[in-house]
Amino acid sequence: MVMHEDDLPIEEYIYTEILKERHADITRFNELIDLNDSSNEEAATELLYVSKRLFYNHHGLDQVMAARTNLLSFFDVDTDDDQIPASMNGGIAEHDDLIEDVLNALGDLEDLKKLNIKKLANRYPEVSFLTLVKIVLMEIKEEPARKILKQLDEALSIYPDDLLLQFEKESIENREGKTAQLITYDYLKQNTASAIFKRKSIHSFELMSLHTAIFEFLISQNDVLMLDALMFASKTLFPEWEDAWSDKEVYSEIMKVEFCKMIINSTGAKMS
Repeated sequence: MVMHEDDLPIEEYIYTEILKERHADITRFNELIDLNDSSNEEAATELLYVSKRLFYNHHGLDQVMAARTNLLSFFDVDTDDDQIPASMNGGIAEHDDLIEDVLNALGDLEDLKKLNIKKLANRYPEVSFLTLVKIVLMEIKEEPARKILKQLDEALSIYPDDLLLQFEKESIENREGKTAQLITYDYLKQNTASAIFKRKSIHSFELMSLHTAIFEFLISQNDVLMLDALMFASKTLFPEWEDAWSDKEVYSEIMKVEFCKMIINSTGAKMS
């Protein structure tokens, strides 16, 4: 049975005849892995489906739902891009048009270069967001992580309370295998998004910054269950930003496949 891209309700993945269905899924999983044909879209789709069944039944419905409920509760904000927050305009509304120009240019490297972000950051030192975008441009250009982290440390010495700079540093440190300082399980447990930003309505850029920091933390912990919950909460609460989650969702699904490989091999459940 081949599934389409749309997720089924979680209950549809849960076994009713556990031993029989697990045996069949492990057998089919191994067959699809052995096929190893990345050009076969039908087989790839089925592999993701079988991996989900194995993954969700390994953890159980209660554990999956508990993780999802936690992250649904965490993201207790909505997004409003009609208002540029102080975290992005330096608390000066006159900078809003400039910030909008920068945001619009973020999707195109050439447009971003034309704005001369480095010059703008020097011209408006009260707007830490411009310094952040200057650093994001370094990432887009794939400059060395150590150089980017040095720039972030310098920026945070000037703007120590800037959340967006902190999240950017967290993301890069976790990506580089370093021990990050801010995002932890306790941080996620003791906070909500509205408590972190101190408001219920945030800009989509703020949401993406926090989301990426959490995403990179969970990957660094190899926590596929919470990663699944993060993607579920994202799609449920912010369906309008679905395109923004697409690459992360693909990565999350690949991690489910790798998780299943590990569990099957560690339990000697390889079947042929």
